[in-house]
Amino acid sequence: MDSRKTTTQTTDMESDPNDGEHPRPELTELFMAARHGNRDRLKRLLTKVAPASQSPVASPPSEVVVHVEEVDSIQQTVGVVNDESNKPSAVVTPAEAVTAGWDSILHVVASSGDKPDFLECAKEIHANASHLLDAGNKKGDTPLHCAARAGRVKMVAHLLRLAGGDAAARAVARRQNKKGETALHEAVRLGSGEMVHVLMSADPELARVVPADGDSPLYLAVSLGRRDIARQLHQRDEKLSYAGPDGKNALHAAVLRKGKEMTKMILEWNKNLTKQAGRSNGSTPLHLAASWGYHEVISLLLDADCSAAYQQDRRGSFPIHAAAFDDHVKAVSILLEERKNRNLKDCAELRNARGQSFLHIAVLEENQSVVAYACKLGKLMPAVLNMQDDDGNTALHLAIEAGNLWIFNLLMEIRDVELNLANRKGETPLDLACIMKPIGVHHELSPRVNIYKLLQVAEAEEGNHRWDLFHEQHGKKLDEKEEAKKITESTQTIGIGSVLIATVAFATVFAPPGGYRADDHKPGGAPTLAGRYAFDVFIIANTLAFICAGLSLISLMHAGVATVDIRTRQISFVYSIMLLASSARSLAAAFAFGMYVVLAPIARTTAIAACAITGLALLDVAWYMSVVAAREVMLLKRLGIARTWWRLPKAIVATLLTQFWPYFVIIVVVLYSKIRKVH
Repeated sequence: MDSRKTTTQTTDMESDPNDGEHPRPELTELFMAARHGNRDRLKRLLTKVAPASQSPVASPPSEVVVHVEEVDSIQQTVGVVNDESNKPSAVVTPAEAVTAGWDSILHVVASSGDKPDFLECAKEIHANASHLLDAGNKKGDTPLHCAARAGRVKMVAHLLRLAGGDAAARAVARRQNKKGETALHEAVRLGSGEMVHVLMSADPELARVVPADGDSPLYLAVSLGRRDIARQLHQRDEKLSYAGPDGKNALHAAVLRKGKEMTKMILEWNKNLTKQAGRSNGSTPLHLAASWGYHEVISLLLDADCSAAYQQDRRGSFPIHAAAFDDHVKAVSILLEERKNRNLKDCAELRNARGQSFLHIAVLEENQSVVAYACKLGKLMPAVLNMQDDDGNTALHLAIEAGNLWIFNLLMEIRDVELNLANRKGETPLDLACIMKPIGVHHELSPRVNIYKLLQVAEAEEGNHRWDLFHEQHGKKLDEKEEAKKITESTQTIGIGSVLIATVAFATVFAPPGGYRADDHKPGGAPTLAGRYAFDVFIIANTLAFICAGLSLISLMHAGVATVDIRTRQISFVYSIMLLASSARSLAAAFAFGMYVVLAPIARTTAIAACAITGLALLDVAWYMSVVAAREVMLLKRLGIARTWWRLPKAIVATLLTQFWPYFVIIVVVLYSKIRKVH
């Protein structure tokens, strides 16, 4: 059984100090009659007066606590609780009873319905206590607010008529709750065009009433995506308020709704909204559109007022910085495109409070697509590429700090990018790359190491300083304890891989594809498929996998011994990784040819498909090759074909040899055995 308690404040009749509680069922009946629109019962209860023997006195009201229990049908139990001091109280006025939320019976009727019975109840209550029409509950809501929130259009119209006269109706309609909202806000929130019509017929300027720092009715309609309601509000009052919270306006809301049509409609009404910025961060509608990448909306805003592209927020950032921050390359391109009515190319050179261009921001956030677009643009505007921020850093400096090799390559491809500009610390890109370069064991494709080497190949220069002093200030010394810890932790993973491969390769010797011949066949105990080309490849690949895995384990043992010097441990660790990779590639070849030799006699197509799928195990080499090729192509573009034509073929051949040497060994051994007929 659910129960709820409501507390009503009213003036109680003077009670006997010895009586702690007096039942007052008529008050609960009064609220029940209001809730159900029972006009006759409500009228009867409202006409009740206090006994004549108890004369009223002026004193603070006591509380009448109404306990209501709901079980299928509503049943009531009423009790009157006197205040602690048992002061005498005035005569109870039933019409002035309120709930714990300070809702009067007129609030209850207004929100419960708008059929004729409810309208008559409202009229009866108003006749007994007309001031309730303007009374607010705990939230400041009047009966008109409650009726509007409940969607009672007829009740809203009826309450406005009860106000009596145009001026009184306007006053009731304009009454604001504690949030500063009128009943019109509730109508907009509900999406009721009919209710909006009723309210604005009573007060055509109602849409101008705005909370101190809240939503105007128009802002609310736009933020909820109610275009018809917004248009209706504007048609009734073209001078309505566009205000929203925190200094924003309806255009901000339209942009955030991704509403192209809504934005277009608001701009037709008031183009000046494009320059209005929010108080907290200074964002204009164009900042918001650029930040979210709404390129269609950006075009509309720029067509309305292109000067908005030159308006800063409180951090000094322009819309183009917001677009670059979130990698919206389409938005950036629109902000920089040329049209008949605007030319915003110079937006590329706009700086924020830290002196950074949109390219600096894109590099800092590692937004590769925007950087690529800026590099294309930079061919026409080289100054953008070499622009220095307040710390003297160019985009190239920031790319080196971030250690992003792909963005570094994009910038380096452009010959107009200066390699020797120093920042305020006197550091050129090469100096910075030297500082950022890691020491100790690192991957061959480590971005920071590659960046340093590529700058050297591109003939970048150090800054104006003594090398010994620079090295003394920025040089890194190897932390042997940290390096030893790194090697020790890594040996566990590498060791598991090496052991697994060695185990599989060893077990395969005793269970080859096709099995062994029986002892009664010649030669007894020999592999059934021996002598076939695919089987020979399988055997050589499996043997190579076992040998490489074993050597990897031996190298790993040296790397894991604490008594061995750190340099030897580093070299052994690197060898173990290389040998593990070779053993894995050999095992992949053994698996592919072992499957082929078994399936080929009965399902050749399936065997070939299985071998091809096994080739997916080599995709890591494709990633390796892409990194190598990208850096070599960059040098080719920067230094020219004449100086670097040989580097790309050399890099490809070197990569193939280092990654696939086990396959070359397998091919050579098998071919040699065939030529010599050794089986």
